Amino acid sequence: MRPVAAVVLALALAGPFLLSRDAGPDDDPAGARYLPPLTRAHIVPLRAGGIRVVTSLARVNEGWAGRRAGAEVFLPDAELAGRPVARYYPLGTDGLGRDLLDRMLRGARHSVLVAGAGVAVALFLGVLIGTAAGLARPPGEAILMRLTDVLLATPRFLVYLLCAALFGPSTLLVVAVVGLTTWPSLARLVRALTRSLRGQEGILAARAAGCSPARLVVRHLLPALEPAVAVTAALRFADTIRLEAALSFLGVGSPPPAVSLGAIVASGRGVLADAWWVAAWPGIAIAVLVLAVRSAVARPARLAEPPSVA
Repeated sequence: MRPVAAVVLALALAGPFLLSRDAGPDDDPAGARYLPPLTRAHIVPLRAGGIRVVTSLARVNEGWAGRRAGAEVFLPDAELAGRPVARYYPLGTDGLGRDLLDRMLRGARHSVLVAGAGVAVALFLGVLIGTAAGLARPPGEAILMRLTDVLLATPRFLVYLLCAALFGPSTLLVVAVVGLTTWPSLARLVRALTRSLRGQEGILAARAAGCSPARLVVRHLLPALEPAVAVTAALRFADTIRLEAALSFLGVGSPPPAVSLGAIVASGRGVLADAWWVAAWPGIAIAVLVLAVRSAVARPARLAEPPSVA
């Protein structure tokens, strides 16, 4: 499943650059709104400016006939600035006539970048505090672990809602809350592994040779901790994607112009009967992202014993 996860993440990051077709000021939201999946429409440029998005376009006498916004339209050649150009909407459009595939790719990139930044902050703090607690004497270890327990018992969803009410929703706030509330679980894992490794011959020999704590961690502990920490970080990454989507669905995530998969789902919940695809496709994308990441680390996650230090 690792190649699948790599392809999904690469598509999420690079997709918007490969397909950028969001609605602009010259587009026709009224004609393109709520087009179903697999729609083949035509972009008709007008001499007066702007365009018309028309479906079922056909040549009739000295003009073109088709359907726009549920009504029959006729566009004479004298009003056109050029020939109609075909445009495909493989996943349909939303209520503002925007290509849903393009919106989903932008939303997936936003979710991956926010989750990646938040987990990177958590990874740095977790490894730093976990190794410090694992190498510290009992008083210092107790203080660090009690702080970790307090933060571990604090629901990060409620922490974010409180911060959003105080400071206003923002992408930076999502990253900060994710990073500052996710590190305790990583710190506990790193502390346990560090305590099991610090009595091994390689660590004792490095200490006896006068190795500084920083060098001891970087050169000897981190390579041994890498497999278990990487698996835990990947699982936190998948959970953070869900958290970011849930916050955006509730309207307290990253504000516009940022595009989030959760916000796209929220925009389609009121039209499920008539335009189910607006909420269905981004919901499936969230599930695919989370499952791809979690499946990629499912086998390595069975690591129970820390590797030995040479």
